Amino acid sequence: MRILILSTSLLATVLLSACQRPPAPNPEKPPVPQAMARAMHEPLDRAKSTQKTVEDAAAHERKAEADATQ
Repeated sequence: MRILILSTSLLATVLLSACQRPPAPNPEKPPVPQAMARAMHEPLDRAKSTQKTVEDAAAHERKAEADATQ
């Protein structure tokens, strides 16, 4: 029983000493907010990708129509 108590307290001490406080942020240089930029750019990137797909499909259709008329 004594070994169990000793090992449990030793394990708790090791685990608690392994936990460290995160470093304090630099007050002169605030962190860059990335969530807002990501929230703004994701829909724009999706829209650009969709626009490219639509333009490629239209070009393919125009080419197929031009080939059919010749």
